[in-house]
Amino acid sequence: MINGTAAHALDYDDVLDPAASHVSAVLVPALLALAEETGASGSDVVDAYIVGVEVQECLAESVNMAHYTRGWHTTLTLGAPSAAAACARLLGLDAQQMLFAMSLATSMSAGFKRQFGTQAKPFHAGLGAKNGILAARMAAAGLTADPSPFEGDRGFMDLMVGAQAQGFGPEIARLQGPTAIVSPGVWLKRYPCCASTHRAVDGLLQLMGQHRLHSRDLLRVQTWVSEAAVRNLMYPQPANEMQARFSMEYCLAAAASDGDLTLATFRAASLSRADLRSEMKKVSMWTDPEQPADMPSTVKSWARVNIETTDGRLLQTRVIDPKGYPAQPLSEIELANKFKDCAAQQSTEIVDAFLSWRHIGDAPEIHTLAAMLRQVQPRNSH
Repeated sequence: MINGTAAHALDYDDVLDPAASHVSAVLVPALLALAEETGASGSDVVDAYIVGVEVQECLAESVNMAHYTRGWHTTLTLGAPSAAAACARLLGLDAQQMLFAMSLATSMSAGFKRQFGTQAKPFHAGLGAKNGILAARMAAAGLTADPSPFEGDRGFMDLMVGAQAQGFGPEIARLQGPTAIVSPGVWLKRYPCCASTHRAVDGLLQLMGQHRLHSRDLLRVQTWVSEAAVRNLMYPQPANEMQARFSMEYCLAAAASDGDLTLATFRAASLSRADLRSEMKKVSMWTDPEQPADMPSTVKSWARVNIETTDGRLLQTRVIDPKGYPAQPLSEIELANKFKDCAAQQSTEIVDAFLSWRHIGDAPEIHTLAAMLRQVQPRNSH
C-alpha cells in the first residue's frame, strides 16, 4: 500500500490509455511485495505483470470511456481486480481461484476523480495494490465470491457503467491477437503531472522549438482537449503542488517559461514564482467538440494547440501520440534521467540500481534487487 501510494504520488508513472489508469503504480508494488514474500523470480514477476495488464485492457475496453467519464478513478476501480489477477498468477492459482480473486477485488474497488489534486488520488493506487494482494490471498485460502461480478443485474457494469458498457464480447476476439503490453502498450510519462496535459505541453514545446520562441514572444496560448481532460484539469489557479499537476494553465505556463516540466516544477518554490503566474494569464483551455466524452476507449484522444505571437503570427499544431507513448518511446537516457530525478541523487548506486531493474526478467529472485534500493538513501524528503 505504501509503495503503491509512493509510485503515484508524483504523477510521474505510466498510463494504460484505454483504461485511463496508472497501471504499473498498482501492479508493480503488489507483485514486488508478493514476490519478496514467496521468493519468486524476476521472470515470474514479469509474467504476472503481463497478465495483469492484459486483464486491465480487457476490462477497460469493456467499460470505458463511459465508466471513466462518470467520475470513477480507474487506477483503483480497474486496478484492484487487475492486481488481483496478477497476484493470483504469481501465486499459481487455478482459473476458478483467479476468478474469485478478481470478484473479491471488485468489492474493494472504488475511488472518485473528485479526489484529483489531493493526496487521496495517489492513495487510490496504494489501495489498489493492497486490495489486489488481499483478494488473491483470500481466494487462495478458499474464500469464494460471485462468479459473474462484472456482468448482470447489480454487477460492476450495471452499477458503475450503465447501458453504455460494451461488454466482453469483442474482447474474446481481442485475446487472439497481440498481448496488451505489446498493443496498445503502456505510455511512460515524460512529465510529472496529469496525463491530460501532456499532449498540449508537447504541442506547445514543439511550436516554440520550431519557431525559436521564448515565453516573452507569446501573446496567447489556446488548447482544445477532450471533455474528460478538461474535467480532470480542474485547477486554473492551483493553490498547492498537487493541484498544479492538474492545472493546464500552470503546466503550459511553466513549460513555456522553462522549456520542460520536471519535479522541481511542482514544488512550492516554483508555485510562488511571479513570472509563472503572469504566464498563466496567457493560457486558455477549451473542450474539443470533435471528441465526445463517451467515445470508445480504443479511439485515441488528441490536443490542438494555437499560439498567437506578439508579432502577429498564428501557429497551430495537433498532437495525438505524446512523448513516452508506445509510438514515441522514451530513450534509455531519458529513462535513466527520470530514474535519477525521482531518486533525488546522482550516485553510482542509483545507476547500478537502474541498470539492474531494467533487466528484472533475468533476476533469479527479487530479494537482491529490493535490497539494492533499500541501501540507497535519498538526500532529502523530496
